[in-house]
Amino acid sequence: MSKKKSYRLHGHYCKICGEYKANEKFSGKGHAAHICKDCSKLSAAEKEESQTLTQLMNLNVGRLNDSKKKWLENRVHDRRPEVSALAQEIYNMHFPYAERNARKNSSESIH
Repeated sequence: MSKKKSYRLHGHYCKICGEYKANEKFSGKGHAAHICKDCSKLSAAEKEESQTLTQLMNLNVGRLNDSKKKWLENRVHDRRPEVSALAQEIYNMHFPYAERNARKNSSESIH
């Protein structure tokens, strides 16, 4: 009988762009830091924004723990419009009734 091959991604994962790239696409220090050569050329602000967007896109679909929920809520109020818009969209997917409940609670506190 032949053994079934397991699917495994080759190369290394870049935490900035979120892609698996070949070994040659990383510098010596880039392997340990998980940053490819292309992303290492970006400015610090661009790296931070790209990494945040990648983390938002890779946020698990299931239930969020308290720390991930707090992180997501902080990203909703981020100063960068792209990050804020994506975080708001993901927050609305995870918590579809949050906005309605907030309006309901604020109207009850007025009465």
